[in-house]
Amino acid sequence: MSCQHTVDVGAYLFGSLDLKERAAFERHLGTCDCCQAEMLRLAPLPGLLGRLTLEDVENLDEIPACPPKPNHNQRRVLIACAAALVLLALVGGSFFLRQTSSQEAAPPSSSQPPTPTWAAKDAASGVNGEVSMVSKTWGTEMWFKLGEVRPGARCKVIVFDRQGQREIGGWWGSDHGADERIPGSTSFRVDQIERLEVSDESGLLVTLRP
Repeated sequence: MSCQHTVDVGAYLFGSLDLKERAAFERHLGTCDCCQAEMLRLAPLPGLLGRLTLEDVENLDEIPACPPKPNHNQRRVLIACAAALVLLALVGGSFFLRQTSSQEAAPPSSSQPPTPTWAAKDAASGVNGEVSMVSKTWGTEMWFKLGEVRPGARCKVIVFDRQGQREIGGWWGSDHGADERIPGSTSFRVDQIERLEVSDESGLLVTLRP
């Protein structure tokens, strides 16, 4: 089984969809097992790529320029491919994302280890947030719920570990249902994470800690 919208997953994760496109894709994502599986397969990319420095990028082999003014589908495919090429070049081609099973796309079952959940409400912004974290071989899978975020905002989460390192753990639009779970990821293990900071264009929205 396949879905024509899986080409949008990479563009969604890297924040290249406009607000209308993001809202439409998020509605579709909630009902499509194929796109959910692809989302989890590509989920580690934003966090890992967030650790790249300018020097890392400058040292990559030269990649041919993209054709001028590609259409939306071409643009989304190129974004997903470029992200994969950057990651493979950084680690010498030795790291490959494995296909996630459809069972992983579902919430953790009772037979799995307890899932850490952090929650907080920011007094300044009024935003309340909650995150459930699942340990993976590649790092940590995160599922967010946020309330009282202004509509039309572009949100991101920055993950801080206990050694002072940071990664971008995901991007998303705020036009989603109150009970909708938002996916994110990081290469840090759960026990390495010190805090999560969720922000939008206006600044910090809420900080989540153990």
